Amino acid sequence: MARDDDALRAFAETAASAVAACGELAPRARAERLAADGLLGVLAPEEAGGLGLDAAFAIPVMAAAGAGLLGFPLLETLLLGAALGQDPAGKEIVFGERIGTIAWSGTAALSGSMLRGAVGRAPMAEDADLLLVATGEGAALVALDGPGITIAEAVGLDVDVPESEVVLHDAPAVARIGIHGLARLREEALVLWAAAIQGAADSCLSLAVDHTGTREQFGRALVNFQVLRHALARQKLAVEHIRAALTRYVTLVAEGAPEARLARHAAFAAATRFGAAAVENALQLHGGMGFTWDLPLHRHLRRIRAWEAQGNAVAVHRGLADELLRANA
Repeated sequence: MARDDDALRAFAETAASAVAACGELAPRARAERLAADGLLGVLAPEEAGGLGLDAAFAIPVMAAAGAGLLGFPLLETLLLGAALGQDPAGKEIVFGERIGTIAWSGTAALSGSMLRGAVGRAPMAEDADLLLVATGEGAALVALDGPGITIAEAVGLDVDVPESEVVLHDAPAVARIGIHGLARLREEALVLWAAAIQGAADSCLSLAVDHTGTREQFGRALVNFQVLRHALARQKLAVEHIRAALTRYVTLVAEGAPEARLARHAAFAAATRFGAAAVENALQLHGGMGFTWDLPLHRHLRRIRAWEAQGNAVAVHRGLADELLRANA
């Protein structure tokens, strides 16, 4: 499929429609709905039942998921579909037959085909069937309904996609990914997180614009006050910073430029820096009602903070700064 604006718009519209339809569904039904719309296999190879596309098409899908607060480990599903290839478990995930997720922290010890250790930051592990855990040799996939698995809900911010801690007691591996495959998966995750954050920030900007345009104080709409217009302008600029960083990454990848890796890290850094700031600004513009459950603003902020932790944003920011300093020394 040619990478053009019409195709990307179609992916975004399909994703937005699917996310809206998933609102009242249980996790299993969400997997089936997303699979029916072809969204779970965007990055998976065609031989595995996927679409075999690149990040340019996954970005609008993740942006729509972020904007709609999708309660499903979509990012993890996309990455697993690509990483597992034609493995039977990968195909089951792509077809929505099983739900997969990833433990973003911790490392398990692999002895033969058995795994031991404790891992964490696994989104929706209690609803999932399969979990990817890091090992010294790469990563291994375990069946969460198999022997030697203990799952406990972790203390986290995101109430819609809760994280879990998982302890492995001689749990058998059902599939494996090499060290290079795991590194590639973690690199690709940065762009998908950035896209999801951009979608969340954009959604909160729209809410802020609507609120300030209709809410009145002293007989005037809030948007008529210059200080609030400046706040909205800063929020819009923050969202566009993220969008520009993602566009630059996609362009460099299409050109095969060596700077693409740096641009990938820059996109995630921009999203974690400006995305949270944009949502916090929307919260302030709504006043006290912005922190209530009647509005999704604080839920977006909770999720962005969870993504920051899963992607180890602090380390990415420091690594990016080090690379830029060395390059310009």
